[in-house]
Amino acid sequence: MIVSELHISNFRSFGADTQSIKIDNLTALIGSNSSGKTSMIMALLRLFGQRNNERTLIKTDFHISENEDLSNIGEMNLSIEAKIAFPELKSQKPEEIKTIPEFIKQLIVDEARKEPYLRMRLVGKWVQGTTPEGDIEQELFYVKVPYGQEEQDALIKVPIHHKKLIQMIYVPAMRDPASQLKNASGTLLWRIFDGIDWPKNLNEDIESLTEPIEELFNGIDGIKNVQKILNTQWNKYYKDERYSKSQLKFNSNSLNDFLKNVEILFNPAVDGNSVRVDGLGDGLKSLFYITLVSSLLEIENKQEKEDKPLLNILAIEEPENHISQHILGRVVRNLREIANIKNAQVILSSHNSSIIGKIDPEYIRHLQISDSKSLVHNITLPEKHDEAFTYIKEAVKSYPDLYFSKLVVLGEGDSEEIVLPKLLIASDIYLDDFNISIVPLGGRHVNHMWKLLNDLSIPHVTLLDLDRERNGGGWGRIKYVLKQLNNNNRCSEDLRTVYRGKEKEKYIYSIEELEEFHKRNVEHLNSMDTWITKLEKEDIYFSFPLDIDFSMLKSFQVEYQSTMINGPRIPADEQSSEYDDKLQGSIQATLKNKDAVAKTYSEGEKKLMIWYNSLFLGRGKPSTHIAALKDVEDTTFLANAPKELLSLLDKIKEKIDLTGGINDEE
Repeated sequence: MIVSELHISNFRSFGADTQSIKIDNLTALIGSNSSGKTSMIMALLRLFGQRNNERTLIKTDFHISENEDLSNIGEMNLSIEAKIAFPELKSQKPEEIKTIPEFIKQLIVDEARKEPYLRMRLVGKWVQGTTPEGDIEQELFYVKVPYGQEEQDALIKVPIHHKKLIQMIYVPAMRDPASQLKNASGTLLWRIFDGIDWPKNLNEDIESLTEPIEELFNGIDGIKNVQKILNTQWNKYYKDERYSKSQLKFNSNSLNDFLKNVEILFNPAVDGNSVRVDGLGDGLKSLFYITLVSSLLEIENKQEKEDKPLLNILAIEEPENHISQHILGRVVRNLREIANIKNAQVILSSHNSSIIGKIDPEYIRHLQISDSKSLVHNITLPEKHDEAFTYIKEAVKSYPDLYFSKLVVLGEGDSEEIVLPKLLIASDIYLDDFNISIVPLGGRHVNHMWKLLNDLSIPHVTLLDLDRERNGGGWGRIKYVLKQLNNNNRCSEDLRTVYRGKEKEKYIYSIEELEEFHKRNVEHLNSMDTWITKLEKEDIYFSFPLDIDFSMLKSFQVEYQSTMINGPRIPADEQSSEYDDKLQGSIQATLKNKDAVAKTYSEGEKKLMIWYNSLFLGRGKPSTHIAALKDVEDTTFLANAPKELLSLLDKIKEKIDLTGGINDEE
């Protein structure tokens, strides 16, 4: 069995509109601080906590909007509901399924041949009382009708013994493994010891073995004197017969007493002695806490207890806390192994891109605050049969920082990762200060990245190569972008409207006409510029006429050429056939076409293609940019940067302010 969905209304940061959240065997919660990650975990804890205090609602669990005055509120209600599915029905033999019998009377089936499921709902009510905390009522119900049907008379109280069939182990961001090593109800150690089949006469055996130790201590004269003085002083204050004698005890004589004092020691330490858990560093404490959870689940799986939980939900906040980067991979791997146990599932929250980068995007839930309420989004990927699925999935895993960004700049490749930070820093815009990520995903499948970022409400701008006169470039590239915008429902009528001819006659292109754009004459540069300008209003920019490498070479010709000691071998006589061959070969290599003649490029641009080949096609692009720009002053860079990059910079400035915020709903 598994909790497959969570429906939350009016709980903590979740507002009145019910948020429905899909949950998997392994689910990762991400988002900025105070976006609702802990609220979602606490909602599960109120349903399935091991201890009464974990299940008990408190005043602050009830959502209050920013514009509401609590003193004027007489009553508040909340609801937390879990949908519980039974995937084991598909994979196990009926006689091996132990989860169904307990819940057989509460199962729901939407229609014939559909899988059964369970609805468990916690309902809470706060009313203004005589104390500031007010009065709280709560009840846990089964909902006995499918979703969407009338629920009157459909709520049945969950029996007490059912409440322990699903239990949640909550590992907070601040780890305290020492507290979990106390044999107190609800602790990990208590559950571990509770499953052991202790010998029936163990208490008698312990008492018989410890009596000689007690006698040994009590026979020491110094102990006798301490005991006598202690009782004399006690009797000066207390005259009743009850509790009239005190006694020093030096050993435990029962199993419970022994278990209360259990310790785990680590050895050897540097000095050769043993170290208690509280003597470990914070990182090792964190790792050992997770170890306790893993141990508990493995032990309980091997036990034949009749009353052990049918499902364990492990919720761990910020597993990266105090742990070095090279160990994080092990942590994620171990959590994934726990999630694969048939009676366990894992929910984690994290701010760490290293953790998130190791988790498939399908299992990530992105939380954000809008109008003081938490919103939860799934990560949208292309269909699995689509060739873009693997590409986007791996790209997102390679750049997990985008999940935590307030602005994402999508670029073509490695060059943008070098040039764009230089551009922003020159304008005193630091990526970390403004939570800006530069993600080099290129033009390929860019529509899926737009959809992903739109679904997550993450602002973004895009810089693509125009690639004029390259295959698929120029008008072909503009057509591609318009098609991708249309796939995202962003190719509006306004975007498709132009004013043609001397009379500036209004004309609206149809989507079908856009499909023919690649056939347009490449030499119609004014018309092409019109569409480039229109697309900039959609936050899409082009490095033109070719790519960012060529644009930077044009703007900083001396700086780039100086990175080559000898430079390319260029014939001295520009009138010679040898020079013509060199030039034509460079043009064909640059435009990646053996028939290319660069008819839309100036003579100066054609000559630069000789250098372009040596600087960017003959060696690594990032290293060329780094070498050329390392000594360029910020003011010089901004004065000479390609105009399309300066336009992009202006757009970025529109989306951010100097306090680090973003001009969006967040």
